[in-house]
Amino acid sequence: MDLQILAGKKALAEIQQHGLRPERIKLMVGASGGPKWLMLSRLDQYLSEHFLPQAKQPISLLGSSIGSWRMACYAQEDPLATFKEFENLYTQQRYSAKIKPEEISVYIDKILSKLFSPSRSKYITENPIRKLHIVAVRTRKLLNGRSKFAQGFGLLSAATGNLLSSKAVEALYPRVIISPEKSTAPYFSEPETIELKSENLSKSLVASGAIPMVMEPTKVEGGKDRWYWDGGLVDYHFSGPFNVEDGLVFYPHFFPKITPGWLDKGIPWRKAKAKNYDNVVMLTPSESFIANLPYGKIPDRNDFVNLSNEEREKSWATVLKETDRLVTELHSALEKDGGRSAVMPIESIL
Repeated sequence: MDLQILAGKKALAEIQQHGLRPERIKLMVGASGGPKWLMLSRLDQYLSEHFLPQAKQPISLLGSSIGSWRMACYAQEDPLATFKEFENLYTQQRYSAKIKPEEISVYIDKILSKLFSPSRSKYITENPIRKLHIVAVRTRKLLNGRSKFAQGFGLLSAATGNLLSSKAVEALYPRVIISPEKSTAPYFSEPETIELKSENLSKSLVASGAIPMVMEPTKVEGGKDRWYWDGGLVDYHFSGPFNVEDGLVFYPHFFPKITPGWLDKGIPWRKAKAKNYDNVVMLTPSESFIANLPYGKIPDRNDFVNLSNEEREKSWATVLKETDRLVTELHSALEKDGGRSAVMPIESIL
């Protein structure tokens, strides 16, 4: 199959007995990844239209970087229309040959103004059954600079410490959860919080995706007077465990691999633990599906550098068309037996 339905031990047993039921989902997760999210755009649209409307219970939405933008779309009054709009806006990005952070900021503001107007922002932040949790990090006081030197020094210090322990990253860049009523519901721990309001939603989304050395940071109303950066530094693909005792964690992911933190990409021994994914259900494209995409890979930030605008747009359009097959397979699996015969142990990718 091109689409894989993967589940932790507890979730696997439940799906094999009862199928994947929307009413059992208590938390949705969206990973960092920039353009990689295009692998999920059509799945997000399908889930918004055909699957999640059946879930009348409260669902926490947790995301970092582009994952927080996706989760914000799920929290809108009309998620399907918003995802279609987001896909269209995102694929139209064009920059100069040497991309400057200021250029990216201008385009981000354009997307924000269209996707998250004041009325839409108010709906998101007051949505009683889809509560958005945005992950960002902030700098410590001594590293609270936005110059290239300050950014580089902070990243180098975090990367060096991360070789010994992932806790070193959060020591330098504390995790900050921006959510309604300062909720930390998806976590067992109590990270630093900022109350999510309609007035600070846009800045919160900018903060969550502000990649150091690539984009401009921002400050978030209600938080400390610090620069806020990409939440993927601490929660790149979310290694868990997740604070869901009775129910499922639903995790559409763009790649069949979990990398806990952004700085773990070059550390092959840093992996997610199977016990932390006990109640997780993950949807992901297979490696063979990805291998047959243009250039044998999923979209990523390097496409802006390695491809012309025309080449990138053509490649991304092909990827989107190909991912319609993932939607078809998911629909067939759910219609057949609720995914019972398709679900596999998640240990195969951990």
